[in-house]
Amino acid sequence: MEVAYHLHMPLYQLYAEMPYDELAMWFAYFERRPIGWRDDLRTAYLLSSNGDKRKPDAIFPSLQAVSKTNRTPIESLKTSYLFHKMLGAIGGDKLDLS
Repeated sequence: MEVAYHLHMPLYQLYAEMPYDELAMWFAYFERRPIGWRDDLRTAYLLSSNGDKRKPDAIFPSLQAVSKTNRTPIESLKTSYLFHKMLGAIGGDKLDLS
């Protein structure tokens, strides 16, 4: 039901139209990227900016699955459209995200 909810599909439609292989891929995706992990990461950044020294995945279990992947949020940002726009902005050539 959780997958149907987040895919904005009624359960009967999910059962009728989605092949089992695709459903299994969605389950695997949600294991690597748990629902709500972005919200947890933003909250961890806010806590960090207020002096909390804990690692984000120590605070939020949802981030443990995300931290197991190869790409960090900074690496993801560097390949994004937003980052390329930031580089093109005035002073964007001075960005240092290392």
